[in-house]
Amino acid sequence: MRKDLSRTDSSKSDHTLPRSKILRGRKNFQRLFEKSTVLNSKSLQFRYRIYPEPGEGCSIGFAAPKKSIPTAVKRNRVKRLLREAYRTHQYYLQDLFLEKKIGFHGLFLAKNPDLSFTEIEDEMISLLTQTRTRLLRLNTAERPANSTLNSDLK
Repeated sequence: MRKDLSRTDSSKSDHTLPRSKILRGRKNFQRLFEKSTVLNSKSLQFRYRIYPEPGEGCSIGFAAPKKSIPTAVKRNRVKRLLREAYRTHQYYLQDLFLEKKIGFHGLFLAKNPDLSFTEIEDEMISLLTQTRTRLLRLNTAERPANSTLNSDLK
């Protein structure tokens, strides 16, 4: 069976989530737990931190704590569902980072092991909408000072 190479699917490229956009590294996660803005829903928590320099980029992490989700199979399933829900709805935030020229790190934490995709998706949309409205209200006077973050980042 041959693939039809003449057909291009432009919508597929709009919803990709490359590995470079996923938050990695212990230091990045520690920074989010030390000082970040926290938004909660029934079974998800979203932590985010804004950086004044766009070099930090926009990275999102996904976590399922061992305390609330005891088995590895369920933790992996929940993280996979979180990634998929964010991948399809990342446009809620992406344009703001280019427009405001800021860096952004975020982390989605699952609280419940028995979540369906629609529950995760609905809660993620509400958290992303809340984050978007907060970022739209953010003006240059409210940005964190460069001096406090530059020493923290290096």
